Amino acid sequence: MKNLFGEETWIQCSKRLKDKEVLTVLQALFDHIVNTLATRIDDIRTGDGRAISFFQGGREFLTINITHNNLRIYIHSSAQVLFDPATQFRVERFSLWKSSYQKSSGKFRAMSVWISKAEFLEGVREIIGLIPKNFDK
Repeated sequence: MKNLFGEETWIQCSKRLKDKEVLTVLQALFDHIVNTLATRIDDIRTGDGRAISFFQGGREFLTINITHNNLRIYIHSSAQVLFDPATQFRVERFSLWKSSYQKSSGKFRAMSVWISKAEFLEGVREIIGLIPKNFDK
């Protein structure tokens, strides 16, 4: 799985990131996603070092957007996870997508998470852990 993400892509990512800690966070996060969600990931695509997108069944379910100062993680509704609006995560910042609100459950189906410091990796890992390991069509 990690072979889908080559050395050249890491170089492109490192050029975008001004802070080396963010690059370390990206590498740890990438490894965690690949190891945790290996059964879900059919494909990994990158956009010139600007984003890493994870797909299953032709649908993007998780994206890491790489900015100059931080990482923005998008957990799409196709990830099939529900986020309780009362839950707080130990991350720098997160935002539930209002457009993903599911009236029947009172929960949200998608969110964004920002991270730039290693101290918040555990909180992001907790969020990634909520994504089901198997995909229901």
